[in-house]
Amino acid sequence: MIVVENRIEVKAGFAEAVMERFKAPKSVHTFQGFVRMDVLHAATSEGTEEVRVCTTWEKEEDFHAWANSDSFRHAHARREAAQGGEHGRTHGEGGGEAPKDAANGPIVGNKVTVYKLVASHLPEKTTVQAER
Repeated sequence: MIVVENRIEVKAGFAEAVMERFKAPKSVHTFQGFVRMDVLHAATSEGTEEVRVCTTWEKEEDFHAWANSDSFRHAHARREAAQGGEHGRTHGEGGGEAPKDAANGPIVGNKVTVYKLVASHLPEKTTVQAER
């Protein structure tokens, strides 16, 4: 399995609008090999906020199939137009920095990193019996 992290740096006060786009499942959730998505938020000391969108995939090929799909291009078309960049190339090439053009929108920049999942620990499931 792999985890793909998209670190999105936004101007202070704009993170909520960016995170809103991720609150409901989208087409990425229907792609083969998709396991889960986690959206994380933090304020930074430089007057910006950070949104990290982490997706887990069965195989890197599954991620690349989505990143090179029409579904991906459609989902990111609005942001590309607003930023004047090519967000899709960042995903499609498996990492790198998107152009930083803060004047055109709330997003200051983003970086995508693909990680090999080495370990994942979940709590043991316990069976709780209802009282009768």
